[in-house]
Amino acid sequence: MKTADLYSCAFGRPILPDRWQRRFATDPWPDVLIAPTGSGKTAGVTLGWAAHRLREPVTTPRRLVWCLPMRALVEQTASAARGWFDRLNDRGMGEGLLPGPGDVHVLMGGVESGRWLEWPELPAVIVGTQDMLLSRALMRGYASSRTVWPMEFALLHTDTQWVFDEVQLMGAGRATSAQLEAFRRDDSVNQGDAGHAHASSARSLWISATLEPEWLKTVDFPAPAENSNKLRRVDPSQEPGDRLRRLANAKKTLTLASVAPESSKATDIKEYVDDLARSVRRSHRRGHVTLVILNGVKRAQDVHAALVKEMKSTATPPDLALVHGRFRPADRQRELEKVMDGHCGPSDVIVVATQAVEAGVDFSAAVLWTELAPWSSMVQRFGRANRYAELEGADVRWLDVLARAKDAKDADTLALPYSTGDMKAARMRLRTLTDAAPARLPPAGDIDPPLRVIRRKDLDDLFDTDPDLTGFDVDISPYIRDADDADVRVFWRDMSSIGNTPPHAEAEELCPVPISAARDWLKKLGKQQQSVFVRDPQWRHVDGTASAVPPGWIRLIQDPWPGLVLLADTGAGGYTEAMGFTGDTKDIPKAVFRQPRSDGEPADAREGEHGGESETHDADPRSEIGRPVLLTAHLRHVEKEARGLCDALRVDADIRAAVVRPHGGMIWGRCMTTFRKPCAGVFPRGRPSTGPSPRRSNRISATVGRTSVTNSHPR
Repeated sequence: MKTADLYSCAFGRPILPDRWQRRFATDPWPDVLIAPTGSGKTAGVTLGWAAHRLREPVTTPRRLVWCLPMRALVEQTASAARGWFDRLNDRGMGEGLLPGPGDVHVLMGGVESGRWLEWPELPAVIVGTQDMLLSRALMRGYASSRTVWPMEFALLHTDTQWVFDEVQLMGAGRATSAQLEAFRRDDSVNQGDAGHAHASSARSLWISATLEPEWLKTVDFPAPAENSNKLRRVDPSQEPGDRLRRLANAKKTLTLASVAPESSKATDIKEYVDDLARSVRRSHRRGHVTLVILNGVKRAQDVHAALVKEMKSTATPPDLALVHGRFRPADRQRELEKVMDGHCGPSDVIVVATQAVEAGVDFSAAVLWTELAPWSSMVQRFGRANRYAELEGADVRWLDVLARAKDAKDADTLALPYSTGDMKAARMRLRTLTDAAPARLPPAGDIDPPLRVIRRKDLDDLFDTDPDLTGFDVDISPYIRDADDADVRVFWRDMSSIGNTPPHAEAEELCPVPISAARDWLKKLGKQQQSVFVRDPQWRHVDGTASAVPPGWIRLIQDPWPGLVLLADTGAGGYTEAMGFTGDTKDIPKAVFRQPRSDGEPADAREGEHGGESETHDADPRSEIGRPVLLTAHLRHVEKEARGLCDALRVDADIRAAVVRPHGGMIWGRCMTTFRKPCAGVFPRGRPSTGPSPRRSNRISATVGRTSVTNSHPR
């Protein structure tokens, strides 16, 4: 099939891919792709992988993993991929070679799906946040049960094409992604030299509009050379047609705004916020988008509130939208729709946002206000103005928040969450520019080196997935994100309505909260902190409910750690639907969770419905079938299914021997099984179960993983 035909089928209309996209569909892939904003990187990579799957299915990884730094990017990428593969399937293309309906999975806080683990032989697209994916690649999956950590690790490092998008936003994860690629390459070489057969390894691709190859250099991974086949730059002047050339030269007049804070004092910041709101209102172009990007959520919330007051005196005010990363999904979607509804036509809206719109939010502003930030961030922000070259020109105004700082300490406070040095370096560049068109911007330059880099010994130590004597696990957060960038997720419930089953967070309930903001909120709660809970991995159903503590949970008595899910009583406050997470105990949120089903089953009882794993000792909902099965029968089922998976995956003989034991399927040690058909299971105490949900095949499926086989099993 011609690449143009593949694109036309995927988009549902005639479309001619760009030259670089056609090359991605036919040529071997590089390690690094540098392409300007608006050049179609998501389509070029996803459909390029699909083209290789159709042409070379044996040598092309069957899993495509998009690792993204922001939730908004995840939602948009997953939605686009589902649309493309649904249309390709409707045309009967690539059956068995391309992902089918339901094979585009999302790994994100609250919507994490474990179903991709049950079908390792099927092509799949996995789209997830950096936290969710890199933690699984280090065998410490956030919001995932330790019983499946080795399974996730294995599938993400085998037969998988990784794609790391918007590398400039990855922080500590950038070096981790490069180190993991180096480890895989070393393993592949060592196994080949020793004459051992090995499974198809994973590959990595880093993409961005502002990426510099030197950013990827680590102690074990060399930076791709500029003129090698490992690096590909998209040059708009070399592409047929004028679309990319128009985007590269889209006019964006750049000026320094006169508004700036006098100091970091609260009174001066309030005056700055009010002045900025007035200036934004006066600059707004009717019928277009005005975008205001602030460096912190609190400041964005304050500017939005000030604009609400400003608009009260306006006869026909524009819409106001607030976009940041501390919203629950429904509230965030409500704000985004105020902008996205006008994607195909003019919008009359003022958007107040944080770094959350630097990448992934696909709209174009006629007027852009942005606070000073590191240069790579400024380049991304400029990309939100006149994005499609649909305007004669956009008005871009930058705010020098350091201009009137009293001293170095004051400047450091005003620069947060960035460093003063990075801000000053960006300011020097900005003072020489009058146009922010991509073709006129200087290179991104240097980026801060990682504070910690994972080494091979560190990775090997993570193979021990047992907690230490204090009950805690190795902290991998320094390898995932920068210290001030890590999140916990919070959901609120009315404790008076909690039943006798452990409450589980629904996707629409979870709000991501930075570690530092969560700690400040907990300090404000004081004694009320007793109304915030964390999962209890030692809880059993026979324990029931302990006083005012929800079943399956214990009170949080220490500082929260990255990846944690917190259950809070609504009385603890900290959230409003209009502003998102505020940390103010007076802001009482509404509890949001699904109503009980029509059969009367409580919402909380549907453990594992989204593919999540139980963290309790006596629950394994994904492999329960409602009746006991003899261990000998179970082992025969495991052996049969293991053989089937080895055949489907074309596993080499030495790996097959390690997975399938021919002497009656006696797989001892540690294993975890998941079944597609309710016909087998093994239960430590003969406990009945509720049964799994079947999928498109009726054959049994068992995937070897890791959980303890206790002494209570039949000998």
